[in-house]
Amino acid sequence: MFPISKLRELSPRTRLRKIARILQGMEVDAAGGHPPDREYLLDMLRHMAAGLPAGVEAAATALSDVFPCLPDSPALIRSVNALRHAILSALHAEPAEWDLLNPKTGLLDRSGLGTLAMDVYLEDVRSPFNVGSIFRTAEAFGARRILLSPRTPLPTHPRAVRSSLGAATALPWEQAEVTAVETMAGVFALELGGKPIDGFTFPRSGIVLVGSEELGLSPDALRLADGQFGRVSIPLGGAKRSLNVSVAFGILMHAWHRALTREAP
Repeated sequence: MFPISKLRELSPRTRLRKIARILQGMEVDAAGGHPPDREYLLDMLRHMAAGLPAGVEAAATALSDVFPCLPDSPALIRSVNALRHAILSALHAEPAEWDLLNPKTGLLDRSGLGTLAMDVYLEDVRSPFNVGSIFRTAEAFGARRILLSPRTPLPTHPRAVRSSLGAATALPWEQAEVTAVETMAGVFALELGGKPIDGFTFPRSGIVLVGSEELGLSPDALRLADGQFGRVSIPLGGAKRSLNVSVAFGILMHAWHRALTREAP
């Protein structure tokens, strides 16, 4: 544990960030069957600086009030969680999510989870937020890996990290030109003007090509898709004739996952 004496040496804002990380570690440990160290937690509360933001002070008081509870009681864990989120709100920080975390690392844990033979190629997707969101969706549906063109932001970009919420640390990825897809089987494209998604035949094992927000897929990418499983599109009924690429990708992955899992022996 981080020494309480060291907490007192930190600036107020840095101290709050550190406390939030400590509380998150306690939540992760609790999920793995290891209750919080009550004495350490109580000592930390005693040494939280005066003049806290109102929401943080209220959450810290509420946590102190539940200390008669057992160490692994839901009330205590929920109060720890409430204090962490109050601190994150005061810091204007992005809250983390639970997901399936490794108790030792705090990272997404895919061990014991089967993946499906679904690969993704991102060709010149320009927004790091979209890249992160696509990683999050791909991981959630059990994708195998993601390939990125050299002109696509890496999932390590700070904005991609924010929207992926840890998925990029769990899902294998690499950079490659679209020519790398030429030797692959089950190639198809998410693109306008294709076969409606409800009637599309998804490959049992394959790779979907997803293009730029502005220009879509390149002629070379479309040629590769048209030579195999073709193009799939999402019918729309509104005046807005397109979707954000990460939203369209989510719809596609749900349909592909459903097709594979329903057909599985």
